[in-house]
Amino acid sequence: MTRLTPWLCAALSGLLMFFSMGVAGTVSPGPGVLWIVALLAPVPALWFAFRAEHGWAAFLVAFAATAIGDANLLAAYAGRMPPLLLALAIGLPALTFALSATAARFIRLRVTPITAVIAFAFFWTGFDYLLSLGGQGTATSPAYAQVGMPWMIQGAALFGVWAITFVMALFAAALAMAAATRQRLFAVLAGGILVLNLGYGAYRIAAAPANPMVAVGLAANDDLVALRFKEDETSALKVVKAYADTGRSLAQQQATLIVFPERTAVLKPEWRDAANAELETVAHVGHAAVVMGFDDRQKPRHNAALYYFANGAAPQSYFKRHLIPGLESVFKPGDKSFMTGDYTGVAVCKDMDFPATLREYSLLQPTIYAVPAWDFGADGAWHARLAILRGVENGFAVARAANNGLLSVSDAYGRVIAAKPTAGGGMVTLRAEVARGPGRALYAQTGDGLGQIALAMSLVLLGVAVAAAKRPE
Repeated sequence: MTRLTPWLCAALSGLLMFFSMGVAGTVSPGPGVLWIVALLAPVPALWFAFRAEHGWAAFLVAFAATAIGDANLLAAYAGRMPPLLLALAIGLPALTFALSATAARFIRLRVTPITAVIAFAFFWTGFDYLLSLGGQGTATSPAYAQVGMPWMIQGAALFGVWAITFVMALFAAALAMAAATRQRLFAVLAGGILVLNLGYGAYRIAAAPANPMVAVGLAANDDLVALRFKEDETSALKVVKAYADTGRSLAQQQATLIVFPERTAVLKPEWRDAANAELETVAHVGHAAVVMGFDDRQKPRHNAALYYFANGAAPQSYFKRHLIPGLESVFKPGDKSFMTGDYTGVAVCKDMDFPATLREYSLLQPTIYAVPAWDFGADGAWHARLAILRGVENGFAVARAANNGLLSVSDAYGRVIAAKPTAGGGMVTLRAEVARGPGRALYAQTGDGLGQIALAMSLVLLGVAVAAAKRPE
């Protein structure tokens, strides 16, 4: 290897990650190619780690590669997220990837190459699980880069997001080891892993039952975002009436579930009845359920989603459970799930970043989720992918309406039925039909077991390597 080799490996892996992971990518019908790029992205850095003479060099290259890749977060959050939180969002995933690569290198030297490949998969998956226990949930997971190819993500229905991370890690490590050792067997292993995972995904989707369809209507108007901070009745009701008019139009198009974004307006007791009356009329006359997000100023203050019933029943509130640190400190988090009698669930934006929370809900077996949301422009597709994957894990379709982001409808198998960006001015609408999901998946029983097993196996393999003598090169 030349002196340029580590720099080239860091740059190549970093650029591939930058353009395929994190906030990179799109949400649209069809698989595209970015999921393949994301699969290959770790390979140059891992190849260097397996070949590096010094462990510190392997660590630095792996850290630099992931930091370059995660720097795409700056496009969405620079100036919006506190600098320390942004640094942690970039630095912690880089640290865990670097530790995983360095540990795999150590195990290769002390045990066997195949053990190192398996060890890397356990380490990266285990660290992915550990990061999910923090305040950002699974937002930093590399697994979401695979959402564009539904066949790749069906393992989430068995073992959650950790199953996808494990497959990605095993594939990349096997391919890197094939290049590092020039042993074709590892290339065959990498190909076999990919074929088996894709094959299972294709089979699961092909075997999906024919469930009842729901006509979904979504809408968002980014031009009205500034009014959501106004604390006067005129501003609030202007927003409500604009969405009510859109709701009537969607109902005329036979939409039976209409979803509007998060925190569309301030809702104070003084005009609560007037706002509710507008939306209750839309729901009752249009024979459609309506879900709309509000800054609800009833004490205590909540980031709420109100559900308006088609049968004229009084609206019910769901309170967002996972709040953005700093930006939403004025709200009290909710502590309860929400599901209607027809198995429609409601969650708000960041709630969908937390698998354990949605798995809690899955015990009620919801078949579709209405998700009001609010994104930051550049992260719209990425944040939608998190919600899509929760649907696969728990067996429900997702209808998500976000300001400054995307309107998206996906089924319980992660297939994007329709998506439309909200940028461009004016009211943007989307109508689509999606099948209700089965309302259940094995993940409800297995939970985070794979992530916990990965952590345990990481320690076991590291212990074996420490106890073993260094193998001759």
